[in-house]
Amino acid sequence: MVALLVTPSGLAAAPAPAVVSGYADIGEAGEHTAAVQAMAAVGVFIGTQCAAGKFCPADPLPRWVMAVWMVRLVYGREPPPADSPTFADVDRDAWWATYVDKLAELEITAGCSRNPARYCPDRSVTRAQMASFLTRAFDLAPAEPAGFTDTDGNVHSDNIDALAAANITLGCSTDPARYCPDRPVTRAEMATFLARAVNLVPRVEILPEVEPVPELEWVGDLHLVSQYTTYHYCCSARVTNIHLIADLVDGAVVKPRQRFSLNRQVGERTLEKGFLEAGTLVNGTLVTSVGGGVSQFATTLYNAVFWGGYQDVIHMPHSGYFPRYPEGIEATINWPDIDLIFRNDSSADVLIRAEYTDTSLTVKLFGDNDGRSVAGEWKDGMGNVEVPFEGGPRARVVTADVSERLDVVEPPHPSFVADPEVAVGQKEYVQAAQAGWTTQVTRTILQTGEETTEKWEVTYEPRPAIIKVNPCMVTATCREPSG
Repeated sequence: MVALLVTPSGLAAAPAPAVVSGYADIGEAGEHTAAVQAMAAVGVFIGTQCAAGKFCPADPLPRWVMAVWMVRLVYGREPPPADSPTFADVDRDAWWATYVDKLAELEITAGCSRNPARYCPDRSVTRAQMASFLTRAFDLAPAEPAGFTDTDGNVHSDNIDALAAANITLGCSTDPARYCPDRPVTRAEMATFLARAVNLVPRVEILPEVEPVPELEWVGDLHLVSQYTTYHYCCSARVTNIHLIADLVDGAVVKPRQRFSLNRQVGERTLEKGFLEAGTLVNGTLVTSVGGGVSQFATTLYNAVFWGGYQDVIHMPHSGYFPRYPEGIEATINWPDIDLIFRNDSSADVLIRAEYTDTSLTVKLFGDNDGRSVAGEWKDGMGNVEVPFEGGPRARVVTADVSERLDVVEPPHPSFVADPEVAVGQKEYVQAAQAGWTTQVTRTILQTGEETTEKWEVTYEPRPAIIKVNPCMVTATCREPSG
């Protein structure tokens, strides 16, 4: 199969084009910026923008959008209507239905189920599925195992190996080498994978160097007990809020037997304090609120507390899962009802230090754990915890286990929101659908021969896709085109 580059003139029947450069949120694309700009320049994204003037690089990629992008690259023009519908769950009135039909005709997809044949257009594309789509679309050659430690037994493993051999992916982690096959592909990541496949941006050739584990740090008589780092895209309003809450917490000291309340330390997030409006998950739906995004600080602090072995007094996980956080081991915060509280149940002070860059946040806890120090991070859907210093015989040794996903619940039916700015027959996705599930977290603390085990059950609620449509589509009063 030959990959053809799309030109805007070959897409005359598609929805009206958005501006192909200058997305308001292009700064959030990070390392994927060049690929997003290159793909936009050849017309791949026309009609699939997440909102007016925005690309939403961190949003999971729905399967219907993947069909449009891939057919435009492989087929090179607007596909004609199919002789008969291919999948039972594809809305024949959707402008992108012909792209899904063409994807099947090109034998790039067989859908998500058979009898009846279904495509699951609103479901997110996983990294494993993405590997199979690209391998079929671009005739990638079979390859030897790439050495990923998390793909054995996966039905897409051969295609994942082919993708790696073609220098289109390095995986999600290098030490150990992992691919994260079940993680949803974001819109920005998919842009990069496709752009590499058709040589719009350079392919990867060498593995990045693994960053060295930092040496043990001291502040006065206190040593670094634990630190944790999470990552984010640069320069959005939520990042401003994360930096501000970090500044308000940095330097806090928790005395022995004393409790630390994040809400009490920071207070209400207000415009007067410098907090900005940004996205917040409320009852399973992303809305805008002042201080949105500060839950990333809560999660980062919680992980430092968790792996440092300090007492968890109160924490509340998110109602819906975000891949940028460790599954099960995460926390949210809201004023004044949802707090994060831990107790310093050691005999030494605990000093909280908060550090950040444009794309990362690190929380460090300095105290006394008999010289033991741990450093963890969560990046690109994969976690890692290192123990650079084992410590002495009185040190608390923390281990943890997160169960497989239990009681998985499929997303509810999509929710349609009337918006007169959306043209008749078009759809704009505000929120991608996501399944719900329950997972069990176990933390074990071993100290001087005594073992303490704590267990938490975390339930993530399913989220429906939220789709903006013209009001007449909600009331079923749309008129057929005249003439």
